[in-house]
Amino acid sequence: MIRDLLGLGRSGSAASSTIWMTSLADLLALLLAFFVMLFSMSEIKVDHWQTVTETLGNKITDTTDLVTRTGEAEKNMAMIYETKAIDLGYLEHILNGKKAQSPLLSKVKIFRADERLIISLAGLDFFAPGTEQEGQEVTEVIDMIGSTLRFINNRVAVYGHTDPDPITSPAAKFRNNWSLSVARALSVANELKQAGYGFPIRVFGMADSRFGELATVLDKDRKYALARRVDIVVQEASGRGQ
Repeated sequence: MIRDLLGLGRSGSAASSTIWMTSLADLLALLLAFFVMLFSMSEIKVDHWQTVTETLGNKITDTTDLVTRTGEAEKNMAMIYETKAIDLGYLEHILNGKKAQSPLLSKVKIFRADERLIISLAGLDFFAPGTEQEGQEVTEVIDMIGSTLRFINNRVAVYGHTDPDPITSPAAKFRNNWSLSVARALSVANELKQAGYGFPIRVFGMADSRFGELATVLDKDRKYALARRVDIVVQEASGRGQ
């Protein structure tokens, strides 16, 4: 009986080996309640917390400013994805509608090539040999085109072209066909800007590098007139990708 009272019997050996867990559970519960009470009584030091958040914010801002200055993010995103702007088929329809209503636009060539819309100003009436200046009517033509492009945000590039005859006159304004073609492209780009197109315009000078594409034109005068042209190229991508 004494053994039973002391819990040393056969049935009491198992109970005596686990009875300490009850006391441990009570102790852990008391400790948890104690720490909960301490936490509820504590206050966050606002000044220290504000210092931490401002430090983190400055670090983020510095990184953002660095990316903005270097343009790395924009370059990387441009490689991944380019947002599309107005549909080129719809734009072609609008320009052809204007062309049908205006005699000034009758000589302007408008056509699609891959994912681009080409507006070609070609012919003797647009650019005389050795000059980048447009006549009054040509300026009106570019203004009419620009009045439509001002409402789109597609990326626009301007390509200047020349005939293959070299510039030999010492009094010539331009030393070679490359500089002449760039000047023609710049002239048209400036007119588009004045007409209201608000995004950056890429300008390229092609000289006579595309003259071979006119091999099917047999009349020499017409071929040379078509070679002296400027092509306005509208792309599907947004102009904000510049």
